[in-house]
Amino acid sequence: MKTVEKSDAAPDPLAHLLGYHLRRLSVVVMADLTEALCPLGLKPADASVLFMIEANPGITQSDVGKALGILRANMAPLIAGLLGRGFIEREPVDGRSHALRLSAAGAALCLRAKSAVGRHEDRVFSSLSKGARARMISQLRALWMERQ
Repeated sequence: MKTVEKSDAAPDPLAHLLGYHLRRLSVVVMADLTEALCPLGLKPADASVLFMIEANPGITQSDVGKALGILRANMAPLIAGLLGRGFIEREPVDGRSHALRLSAAGAALCLRAKSAVGRHEDRVFSSLSKGARARMISQLRALWMERQ
């Protein structure tokens, strides 16, 4: 990760704002993640959907969207893209819902994506111990979960 030095810069009026620093970190993390997944032909949202389906075979598109905080209008093209590329399969559950499962190709891609994401996490968060990472995840999760 690149550090920017400001030797002659004016004081930063945002330096004390946690949200500002979280946003700056988010931009860096997402850029690195996007780059890590690019060789697999995946975007972060694609990988998240594959991970959710792998962990929950038979989950519905609606439940994937709810779990990941993806709007319904954005889920349809995501799922259509993964279906079209042969990474997921669906079967009717009722009149409107479909159970989603990874295809063999999707399971193989998911494994490669998990490896890429693991390397990304290690690269971006290498300065944090495993314990510090776990505490940070717990604290950040608690903050966003209480606001849902």
